[in-house]
Amino acid sequence: MKLTVLGSGTLIPFPNRGNSGYFLQTDNHNILIDGGSGALRQMATLGLDYRTIDVITYTHLHPDHTLDMIPLLFTFKHDSRVTIPRSLKIMGPPGFKSYFQKLMDIYGDWVMPVGLDIEIQEVLRENVVLEELEIACGHSEHTEHSVTYRFTAPGGEDIFYSGDTGKSRELIENAKDVSVLILECSFPDDDRHEKHLTPTLCGEIASECRCKRLILTHFYPEVLETDIVTVVSRFFNGTIDLAYDGMEVEI
Repeated sequence: MKLTVLGSGTLIPFPNRGNSGYFLQTDNHNILIDGGSGALRQMATLGLDYRTIDVITYTHLHPDHTLDMIPLLFTFKHDSRVTIPRSLKIMGPPGFKSYFQKLMDIYGDWVMPVGLDIEIQEVLRENVVLEELEIACGHSEHTEHSVTYRFTAPGGEDIFYSGDTGKSRELIENAKDVSVLILECSFPDDDRHEKHLTPTLCGEIASECRCKRLILTHFYPEVLETDIVTVVSRFFNGTIDLAYDGMEVEI
């Protein structure tokens, strides 16, 4: 598997850090994980082909994680290089079907290509198998129906993505012994926000779940002014990386 970070920031404008978005390439699938504003443009900048996207997984419905869905459908409809008919599987939390229908009530035929078969699956705590790939879905403490995703390849290599979350026992259990743990790290320890993580909480989670590599992302500007790695390393002695837009992770 290969993961490319499309956006390691938030909706707060900050140089070189876009909204949440990740592109996961496996043997048989090209998966957009979340996808806030600018994710598609970042794919073009990085030489990644958005036309290969066949699966999308959304952790929750906040705009910095979902805003590029309508532009994606629009480009599928109007880019002559896109092969139609085609299918697109979208996984999201409970309530996603209603959210999607409301967007279609607004945009409808303006963005929906004829010949695009969209399969929407609402998930929370279940496993989904896509050919060679297993996706384990769990609940995170952010919104009522926020979802975490653990992607496991046939050889056992795996990536866990928290989305936005607070610390919880379920989160730790679902990420046990994962190869690569991707956690949000939104705010500094002296400015904790409910249902978001700080460097200390990230270090505690990584230590308790015994991941092999920790990648931190979803930075608000305030936390980037602190020494994140030093704080995290007080609790976790494994590999620690700060995500950046364009970062590539080979699993």
